[in-house]
Amino acid sequence: MSKVSMIASRAVIARYNAGAWRVQKKKNKAETAAYEAKHNLKAGTASVSNDICDHPALKEIYKLQAAARNDVHYRLTLPAADDGMRILAGAFQVEHARKMGEIEQQIKVLVTQFLADYPAEAASAPARLNGTYDAAQWPSVDVIASKFYFRLRYLPVPSLPLWDEWMEESASVAEEDLKSRLATAVTTLAHSLANGTRFNESLITNLADICALAGDLNLRDDPVIANLAIEGAKLAASISPQEVRDSKTVKEAAAARAATIAGMFSL
Repeated sequence: MSKVSMIASRAVIARYNAGAWRVQKKKNKAETAAYEAKHNLKAGTASVSNDICDHPALKEIYKLQAAARNDVHYRLTLPAADDGMRILAGAFQVEHARKMGEIEQQIKVLVTQFLADYPAEAASAPARLNGTYDAAQWPSVDVIASKFYFRLRYLPVPSLPLWDEWMEESASVAEEDLKSRLATAVTTLAHSLANGTRFNESLITNLADICALAGDLNLRDDPVIANLAIEGAKLAASISPQEVRDSKTVKEAAAARAATIAGMFSL
């Protein structure tokens, strides 16, 4: 089986994008023009902006969309040659779909809540924003509703010969990304152990997590990636956060092991 066919048999393409009504730092045209005139500035050189709405549902929607992208989508996938497409190992598709679906349902509840409150938010805006109110920044509720979306698609990895070049490029991009994620986790841990700052246990869990994922994310069974993941997992398992905090000797020994593994990433 060719390496391209290997990827096609072990992965799918996942596409995710989401949108929302973004209100932070809306530019106020009138205030901007007045500021530029006051300070004799050329038009377009300044920007006066303000937050026009601080509804808690909006803030939570932004957090959930970021979590969907960073904590689920980016964590379980690898980049492809085209922006917007990510390579998802078949072993993670059920987990990916479940977690993304849970976040989508939470967002739907919040969007419904915000849209129900939007007319009152818009009505109170003139008094709340005083001289910075701009009616154009408050469109109808139907327009606002159209700003919110959560789109997730799974597509088969193309396996026809005409896609071979694209797949080779995507595979290279994916492998470099995986190596970078492994390297970042282990070198960050090594640096933390080597300096005198308070040790954060999440550095171990982050390393253990990417090493655990690497087996299925290593779609072409690259031996270098496989070895780095094995060594990284052993390192994470060997470090006791409490012992590191309690003993300088233990911390120094762990730092030395971490530095040795970090040095492997120059291979």
